[in-house]
Amino acid sequence: MAPVDQEREAREKIQTLEKELADLRQGLCLVQDYHHELEKVAEKQDAEEMVDQSLLKPLLREDGEFEGIWRFHDEMLIPDPRSFVPCMQMYEAFVAYCTRKGRTAVERPAFEFVLLKMGVNQRPERSVWQGYRIRTDRT
Repeated sequence: MAPVDQEREAREKIQTLEKELADLRQGLCLVQDYHHELEKVAEKQDAEEMVDQSLLKPLLREDGEFEGIWRFHDEMLIPDPRSFVPCMQMYEAFVAYCTRKGRTAVERPAFEFVLLKMGVNQRPERSVWQGYRIRTDRT
């Protein structure tokens, strides 16, 4: 092969290799960009998960507490329009119910707030709940 042909072939090979190197660099840039985007997405998901957990755990715990009040209402209270239960006695029955069921009882203000929202009538002037009596056969 003539030296001119060898030189031209070498230049063509160098150009081909330079083009391949440029393609590889461009591909590397694309991969790096993709990797950075994945990192951002992962960081965002981690942040969202932390926020979800910090908000969700208390809400789930709160739902469990309210569920305990609903269950107490359904299982332990008998509707009776002529009956009255002293507020403290109602709360003590709720605490005893929670203890038997292995639940944590909410504080009295929360208990009373939820009962009021459930439609149970309270007569604050007499410090009694009206319209229910406590089931004694399950205590």
